[in-house]
Amino acid sequence: MIVFVGGSKTISGLNAEAIAALDLICKTGDKIIIGDCFGADKLVQEYLVERRYSNVDVYVSGENTRNNLGCFPEKHIPAEGMSGFQFYRQKDIAMAKDADVGLMLWDGKTRGTFCNIDDMRTMGKEVRVIMYKGE
Repeated sequence: MIVFVGGSKTISGLNAEAIAALDLICKTGDKIIIGDCFGADKLVQEYLVERRYSNVDVYVSGENTRNNLGCFPEKHIPAEGMSGFQFYRQKDIAMAKDADVGLMLWDGKTRGTFCNIDDMRTMGKEVRVIMYKGE
């Protein structure tokens, strides 16, 4: 199973529910695909490095990687001619397509995470949303 793990860039720490969900994914040995953003992506990468979990791929829009704390294999998604939100959105769309299921850590506001949730549901894929309040 391939799990798209993503979340809001406003998140500054993993809560107990997120840690339990990640621990379950690691226990089953599922492949995790994750972006290279700060916030939730970077926190999850850090957690996976601490756990020495290596069944991870980092998706990157374009050529320049922002965060890959575990030196995980990278998948670079073409985004030439794009900038800002649409540039980074390309990796998210690719992850939604490549994933079987999703796990999103969402602050209830961030547009990118909302789009990821919507993409997964539109594709008929299960996505678990862990809400973060007051982050």
